[in-house]
This record gives sequence, C-alpha cells and structure tokens, in this order.
Amino acid sequence: MNQLHTLAAEIMAAVAEWLQESEEEKGKAIQEAVNRTSLQAGIHDLVYMQVEQGEFKLSTWISDYGSPEFERPIPPPDPPITRQQAETVLIPLLAEGIGGILQGYADNPLIDYHLQVSLELDNFGILPVLHTINERKRGLLLERIQTYIAKLENHAYPTDPLESFFLAQHLVDPLLFPELNSAFVLRIYELVMERNRDNPAKLKEHRGNFIRAFTVWVEEEFLPAYYHRIKPKWGVVEYTLKADVDKASIDQEHLELVLQTAILIIKYEPNYSRQRGLDLLARLQELGYAKAARVIKEGSGTLPADAIHYKDQQLECQAHDVFSTITIRIKEECADSYGKGLDYISNLHTLGFFRSYQIKLKSSVKQAVDVPGLAKSQTHRFFANALQYEELHPKLEAYARLAMVEFEWYEDTEGEKNCMPGTYAVFGLGLTDPRYYPLVQEYMKVVDSEHQSVQAAFTAAFIHRFGVDEASLPTITACLLACEDGKFTKHGPAFETASNLHALAGILATLEPYEARHIVELVWGSTAKLEKKAKAAKGELTEGFARVRDAVNQQ
Repeated sequence: MNQLHTLAAEIMAAVAEWLQESEEEKGKAIQEAVNRTSLQAGIHDLVYMQVEQGEFKLSTWISDYGSPEFERPIPPPDPPITRQQAETVLIPLLAEGIGGILQGYADNPLIDYHLQVSLELDNFGILPVLHTINERKRGLLLERIQTYIAKLENHAYPTDPLESFFLAQHLVDPLLFPELNSAFVLRIYELVMERNRDNPAKLKEHRGNFIRAFTVWVEEEFLPAYYHRIKPKWGVVEYTLKADVDKASIDQEHLELVLQTAILIIKYEPNYSRQRGLDLLARLQELGYAKAARVIKEGSGTLPADAIHYKDQQLECQAHDVFSTITIRIKEECADSYGKGLDYISNLHTLGFFRSYQIKLKSSVKQAVDVPGLAKSQTHRFFANALQYEELHPKLEAYARLAMVEFEWYEDTEGEKNCMPGTYAVFGLGLTDPRYYPLVQEYMKVVDSEHQSVQAAFTAAFIHRFGVDEASLPTITACLLACEDGKFTKHGPAFETASNLHALAGILATLEPYEARHIVELVWGSTAKLEKKAKAAKGELTEGFARVRDAVNQQ
C-alpha cells in the first residue's frame, strides 16, 4: 500500500505545482480574461491527468491532439498496481487530496464554478477522480445570467459574441439549470438574433455559438440518455437505441430543442456539417417524435409557405429546406418559365435557403454548358436551358452573384465534378460575352480551388473562345490563380506577343511573388522555361519577356 500512497502523493504534488505555476505565470491574464464578461466564472472546468511509463501529464481538455499543459517525471510504482487497487485505494486518496488542494483556489478565477478531475493510468482507461461544485460561484453566476437576460429583454442594443459564447453554454448546462426549459432557451436564442440582426458578420458568430452549445448538449446529455454510444478513436460516433427506452416518457421540450438544433445545423452550418443535422433528425424519428417525421417529409417550416411552393400555368416549383432540394417542373418551354424559376430560387436564397442545393428538373429540353467535365446533372441542365434565352442573362448574373459562397457546393456534384453554386451560370455567361468578364473574375476570387477543379476546363474553354489579349488577360490570370493545375502550356504561344507580355507583366507585378510564379508555371511549365525563352527572345519580345521575368522575381 505504501507505493499507492507514494504515487498519490506524487500526483497531488504535481497538481499543486501546476496550479501554483499557472497562478504565478498567468494570474493577471486569467483575471483580465474573466473580467471581459460577467458570464464567465472561471477558466478551467476540467483537469485530465495521465500517468504512463514514469511520466505525469496534465491537460485541461481531453484530446488526441496537442501537447499537455504541464508534465514532469514521476516514479512508476513497482510492482505495477492493479485496476482494483487504483479504483479502491488510489482514486479515493486523490479525491481527498486534490479536493483539499482545490479549496485553496475556491475564489481563484483559474477554476470555474465546477471542476471535473480524471486520471488515465497506464492501460486502465480514464477513471473519474472527483467533480467539485463551488456553490458560491454557481449562485453568483446564476444571478449574473438572470441580470444579463433581463438587460437583453429590456434593451434593443447589439450584444457581444463573447457573451453569447458563454450564455449559450450556460442555458443548456444541467448543473446550472437541472430542469431544462427548451422554450425559454430558444426564446433567448431568438432574442439574441433579433438584437444583432443589423450586423450580419456578428449575427453569424452569435448563431454559431448557440449551435455549438446546443450540439454539445445533444451529443453529451440528450443522446447518451437513450442511446449506446460507440466513440471510436477515429471515425464517426455510432448510436444504438437502448432496449429499455420508454419513448412515451421522453420530455417533449427536450425533443423540440434537439429538432431545432438539427434544423439550425442543416440551415446555417457549412455543407460538410449538414449530415450531422440529418442524423439528428433520424434519431428523433427513431424516438417517435412525430414533428421530426413531418420535417423530414415537408421541410423545417421556417420559410414562408408561398416561398416554398409556387405554381402557375408555365411551371411549378417546390423546395425542401432539409434535404436542400428544389423541384422545378417546366410546363411550357419559354423564357418566362425559366425566368420565374430563377426568381423563385433567388428569393429562396434571400430568405436563407441553402446555397448548397440541387435542382430536380422536369423538362424535355437537355442543354449543356460547353465546358468539358461538368456534371450531367439536372441542376446543370436547368441553368443551361435558361442560358438559351438572352433576355434572361441579367437574371442569371444576379443569381450567380447571390449564389456564390465559398465552401458551398451543388449537392448533385462530387469529386472532380464538384462545383460551387453559381458555376453553371458563370461559366455559361463567361463564354457568351466579354461584358461578363468581371463576373468571372469575382467567381474565381471566391472559388475553393483545393476542393474544386472544373475551373481549369473553363479556363481552357475561355482562352479558346476569346483568345489572349489585353482585354482578356485580367480574366485569364484570375482564372489561372484559381486553378491548382491544368494543361495550359499549349496556350503559351498565345501569350508571346509584345503587347500580351507587357500586359501580363503589369498584372504579375500586382500579385504576390508566389502567385506570379504559379501563373508562369501554368503557362510555360516552369520559371526556368520562362527564363530560357527570355534569353532566346529577339526584337520587341525581348523587353516583354524581361518584364515578365522581373515581375516573377519581385520580392
């Protein structure tokens, strides 16, 4: 038993040392951090300790990434202790000892109003040590939350995202509010949205804070009550419904908060997060929540009915904002039908419908944008059909400018055919008339070149359509900057006129050196090949190549 007491003493000494060092080195910064808002009671609510192979490590989070905040050597017990010894002797010793140490930090902002301490010992997994709750801090924090909410209700001024970061977490914290009032929580969320509606950037930050807090509550509090959770070290968490779940007894307010969380994720989070929201809907349906089934069938209900459904003699449109689909049935093939369809889609976007979506088109016409490699999808076909009508080009441009959002994609594309919303309209218009050069340039600034490659084929088509000259070069270079790779060296000779080289050099001089090199590498294969051409140039080309070379070598 002496070795257990020795090990406990070593761990407690390490914890005391960490606390003392943290206070000495970060005390002022910690106090300043807590003073930023009345809604923060302290910094740390978790201490995760590891003892393995003679090393003690301490972190204030549990993660597979990052380095521990504190570490020191610790003599390993000899012989190794058993799990039973750890649970029956070591953990009680640590709970009492660390609890005593923490009493000295009861009023210190280093520690939040509660603190969960756990220990991972060799191969025993994570063992809970103690969970302390500072009732004085807890009571004071509750008073501050109520005061803040009263101000929120009585004053119309915008709030700080830092406040919503803490407020959102507190509202779904079972230690602060054991009886979760979902209607109240959602009302406060809507109130924060209302107070910040005139600042879109901050509104997005506020909303993200609430979505993250709600999601943590769902995944850490709600789902574990009804599901067995398999959490692999890598990969997606799997949920299996517990056999003894009484679905009729599940709190309906809790179900509603889960439902609204799913809708918020689907509606506002990036496209790659949407599956998480859809999975929550599936869980709710499995738990027998009828409203979730209606949402899956009909949509979230957050958009006006007249915006979701439109019908006249020429076309019929129906949107589903959960599965991000828009069904368009063209009854009469004419400009008016497609114009109304574009108006319908654009109106949905202004109301908050996803930029990432797909069109299910019912039409007898099968046009396509003349760019190789584009997905042969119904979404593509709708915009290609609309492009037939020159009078619709202004509407297509307006739609494209509205639809272009980084990290969003048409839902019926993937892999090498992946493309950002607005792509078909931009590509079609971009190949139609030089007046759409600015639209193409704006598109290329937004596109995520790491996850989309169809712009390379468009760039080649654009050069083939308009050639290379002083008018087209700004657009061509914008396109090349958005291409990770592509076979453009065959177009190199088109750049090699005196006027084009001078124009290109002027553009390259405005770019970062790595951007200028990237363009040269796409056009000529490498900077070395450009240098070779510069040395071999004669006559009026000599100065042109020299200027391009100098622009590339700028510091």
